[in-house]
Amino acid sequence: MRNIILLSVLGLSFILSACSCPVCEITENRYPKTFKLMGVPENMKERVDSYIAARSGEDFFLKNVKLNETASYFDSVKYYWVYDIAIEGKEWASGKIELFTDSLGNVDPLMEVSGIPECASNPNSCDYTITPTKAKELAQKEGLKAGVKEWSVKFIWNPKYKNYVWQIISTLEESQGSHGFRGSGQELILDASTGVKLEMNEWKVR
Repeated sequence: MRNIILLSVLGLSFILSACSCPVCEITENRYPKTFKLMGVPENMKERVDSYIAARSGEDFFLKNVKLNETASYFDSVKYYWVYDIAIEGKEWASGKIELFTDSLGNVDPLMEVSGIPECASNPNSCDYTITPTKAKELAQKEGLKAGVKEWSVKFIWNPKYKNYVWQIISTLEESQGSHGFRGSGQELILDASTGVKLEMNEWKVR
């Protein structure tokens, strides 16, 4: 039980500064960054672009998504692609798309694809009109407790909802001693476009 609780807390970004997604972990530990994707063949890039645009929608992709060549790389076996999401006028709405392909640009079905919002099937779900200030106001209305420190408010990718959400975390108690960090609190997940509450969870480290 303790291991389950600990694993759930590892995803809380205010406790850990390292990347939390499986793709991140794999790329850091398994695949050394040997070759940056500088000057990658255009036909291969177009293939990956098309894959992303088919899910995010062409308009969203063209306006808000751009390949990060220095973060992407080829490890002599697989291509690791990183695309940055940045929406003009909504500085809070930033994200990162990550995926693996083979040398032909085919997406690896055994590796997780992370960060592509399903805007093509539901464009309104990618409006991301909820500001950080509004997210805090909604959290108060939903009954998120104030806690003993300032809330952690983050616009993050959520694989369960296949979209970016507001994650707001409160800390109700915390201590640091010979046994390491101990604490508890609440986690609220809000739809970043509508402000609707998606989840309210409790977290605990003992």
